[in-house]
Amino acid sequence: MRFTNTIGIKRRHDEIEIHFTEGLSEHLKNELIDSVAHYMIDFYEERWIIHMIQDSFYFTDESDQHDILEIVKAIFDGEKSELPKVDRLPSRQQIMRKAIGEVFMDHASFSFKSLETFRLRDYFECLMEIIELAIDEFKLQEEYAVFVDKLRRIVKTYKPIHHTIYAIDKDKEGYLLYDGNYQVAEAPPTVRSFYPFLKQWGVETHSSLLLTLIGLAPVTMHVFTNRKDHGVMHTLRKVFEENVHFHSLKEAEKWGLLFTG
Repeated sequence: MRFTNTIGIKRRHDEIEIHFTEGLSEHLKNELIDSVAHYMIDFYEERWIIHMIQDSFYFTDESDQHDILEIVKAIFDGEKSELPKVDRLPSRQQIMRKAIGEVFMDHASFSFKSLETFRLRDYFECLMEIIELAIDEFKLQEEYAVFVDKLRRIVKTYKPIHHTIYAIDKDKEGYLLYDGNYQVAEAPPTVRSFYPFLKQWGVETHSSLLLTLIGLAPVTMHVFTNRKDHGVMHTLRKVFEENVHFHSLKEAEKWGLLFTG
């Protein structure tokens, strides 16, 4: 923003006075509103969010506060479009801009403190709504971490039925499993004991790739799939960590696995 020879600035203690020598045109006013709005968000928003997480939602652990803040930022950046209601959130930038515009309309001067105290109610309500979504996601992530840890413990308690498993994920058509000798591998009867636990997490227990691989507990597995970003694959990666390797279905064809058995 450039205002050549149109403004004069005086600073007295903690007060800044801006004088427009040629008046405040509509264009200049809009530029100023945008600049103040950006300033308020860039320099104050993060500390406001942390304050609200702590004082309104009682998260006092700094690590938890940081994790929730990161989820809030992800929502701001459009990285959490799968969350409920996120597509109906109002624009916090527009709310801030509106509040500052009203101040300029009503007063020749204002302080940032008075703006925060008396003019930003709608803005803070918007932040509160976003923080609530972030906290719900944070709690779900915590519960998911516990869920994954339990699955890891289950896997470690079982002796591997097969050292190596090749899993062919055909999505809606189901899946095929082969052992290290390229023979068809069957799910062990013990997997039924996991049904109630997995159902709590929305994991399909009928013909479940995740469930079967947990029951087989192989040392190494190769999963051939065209949906590596699917939730089931994400969970497999979390549970088996470096023991699971992902490949495309085309690679399964090259290995001859789609035509075996």
